[in-house]
Amino acid sequence: MTRPLRIALVSAFPPGKQSLNEYGLHLAKGLAARADVGEVIVLADTLDQDMPELDLGPKVRVERCWSFNSLSTLPKLLRNLHEVKTDGVIWNLQMATFGDSEAPAALGLLAPMAAKISGTPSGVIAHNMVDGVDLDQTLLKGKPLRQMAVKLGARVITRALLSSSYLTVTLRSYYDALHAKHPRAAVHLVPHGTFDVGHTDLQPLADRARRIVTMGKFGTYKRLETLLAAFDILRATPGHDDLELHIGGSDHPNTPGYLDNLARRRHDDAQVVFAGYVAEDAIPDFFGEARLSVFDYSATTGSSGVLHQTACYGTVPVFPRIGDFVDVCEDEGITGVNYAAQDADDMAVQMQQALLDTDTSQRMVDNNRTAAMGFPFEKVIDFHIRQLVAAATHAQAPQGRTSAA
Repeated sequence: MTRPLRIALVSAFPPGKQSLNEYGLHLAKGLAARADVGEVIVLADTLDQDMPELDLGPKVRVERCWSFNSLSTLPKLLRNLHEVKTDGVIWNLQMATFGDSEAPAALGLLAPMAAKISGTPSGVIAHNMVDGVDLDQTLLKGKPLRQMAVKLGARVITRALLSSSYLTVTLRSYYDALHAKHPRAAVHLVPHGTFDVGHTDLQPLADRARRIVTMGKFGTYKRLETLLAAFDILRATPGHDDLELHIGGSDHPNTPGYLDNLARRRHDDAQVVFAGYVAEDAIPDFFGEARLSVFDYSATTGSSGVLHQTACYGTVPVFPRIGDFVDVCEDEGITGVNYAAQDADDMAVQMQQALLDTDTSQRMVDNNRTAAMGFPFEKVIDFHIRQLVAAATHAQAPQGRTSAA
């Protein structure tokens, strides 16, 4: 193609606060920055309240056309894709992008296959796969029949996603599992990528505030009880009574009120700050002014964007060595301080060691920063442009007859 491309992007999108909205923002910005892209049309989630759209320049247009947990997402997306008539569409997805109830989540995930069938080249970024999630660490714990239904549905959804023009995953374990079961499918391993490799004026750890941070959508497998208990243990230790804990993020959709309940309990504790949702332009300072970034997880569901932000801004990551954390360490060379999952005493010990041994911690964050810069987000964008152009060219090429003989 010689004319500028028109690309659609289906994603949760700021100022909405659904999962992967920040990744969607960086996809839109990265696509718009390309000289060979003339327009990016973001087909985004609807907002709960009226808020102005972000000003991303003349090449980015946001159409809010689908709603979380709506059964009408599939036809609405197909109708909008037909109307905008782009050269291709990138789907920025995790398994609960379109809902936390099985029916709307599944129907939405059929859209990439349907879009390809209708003639729009479709590339899927799958940030997680149900096969890689321990359902006993989710709200389905103790519900074997629902777990069985989810696993059966996941097989159908996986095949549907593999019927798109191509599919990318961010972790080698997902790639290996899909390739083993579907060796002819167009599956590619493309790491998460690092958003801000140009941010170089990072403070050394020793010069930063005595601050610990955490960020996420809390209440399910990402919780705060272990971290809060470990923080209390740590600041009761001589020399650590000046520490602060800043909690950024919001409730998981399935656990409304979780953070408010914890905040009420800590109302008189000035050293625990519930910062709420952290806007994209505030993220560098949120991490870059802290010493430790803690992940109080009992399970994982894909490559963590927060872990990559932690690495990018030179903060020591503290996480349990479980699930996808192991894969990111092995695949991308990001390391951290590890503790036994859900063990507040061990978490406190490991945080204390990281705070005291600043030389070792500084070497760790320097290594992580280098590893993060090894795959800048421009490489992610370049891959998807090349794949969409190839898919569009293939779709337009005359097809010869094939013989089953």
